[in-house]
Amino acid sequence: MPVMSVLWGVALLMVVALSLSWSSSVSYSLAHNTIAQAGFNALVEAGVNAAIDGLLEPRAERRWRADGRPYRLDFNGTQLSIRLQDELGRIDLNQTDEAMLSSLLQSAGLDAQAAARLTDKIVDWRTATALKHLNGAKDRDYAARDAAYRPRNGPFQSVDELRLVMGMTPEIFARVAPALTVHSGRQFVDPQLAPLEVLRVLPGMTAQSAEAAAAARASVDSRAGPIEGNPLTALRGRAFTIRTEFSDASRTVVGDVAVRLTENPQQPYWVLSWSMR
Repeated sequence: MPVMSVLWGVALLMVVALSLSWSSSVSYSLAHNTIAQAGFNALVEAGVNAAIDGLLEPRAERRWRADGRPYRLDFNGTQLSIRLQDELGRIDLNQTDEAMLSSLLQSAGLDAQAAARLTDKIVDWRTATALKHLNGAKDRDYAARDAAYRPRNGPFQSVDELRLVMGMTPEIFARVAPALTVHSGRQFVDPQLAPLEVLRVLPGMTAQSAEAAAAARASVDSRAGPIEGNPLTALRGRAFTIRTEFSDASRTVVGDVAVRLTENPQQPYWVLSWSMR
């Protein structure tokens, strides 16, 4: 019996030791991941601040353009690629008309009929009335498919919300998302600021002319045009998305931060959304 008691005691101590070792390993991993995430957040924030400083630079020859072109920055030994995009160059998901939505969906690979059907569902999602378009979908249509959610029947709160619309696929979403925003508040886009995905669907544009326009704009130097008065005042209320990309030993990180400019020098912008992948 004494021998068995000793063996049981040793076994119990081994279990406790292994448990403590496992717990310590998990705690270390969590702490390490938390520190790494904090470092990534700091780098994305550095990209945002650099972009805002560049956008508000009073000297036109040093001011950044907000048309999505890349700028490079070394931050504490990490190379950052930063793109500043004025949301006036994107299609506002809540403001644009059906023709533009259908054209965008066709540019993503849908035929005219499929694009029209999906356009009806997108418009029904953002429309408060219970009436639906011919090929649209409202609450009972989602209920009939046992969906865990219902259409918002109001404005899209984010571009990612488009994933929930009936008929939207991950492939189509990935192709149209770069052209979309919910922050401009405008029905029309500024072609001088529009990314290629938007240029392709503007009236009168072909794929070839869109490519040519994008190439011509990229060939212009990085200096922005003149802004009358204080840039912070002139750009007040405008929304911009700042993409910061960098790599470490194990992965490439992309941070997308949407901001809206204020007129307050102490707090020049509000963060509208923040995502990292």
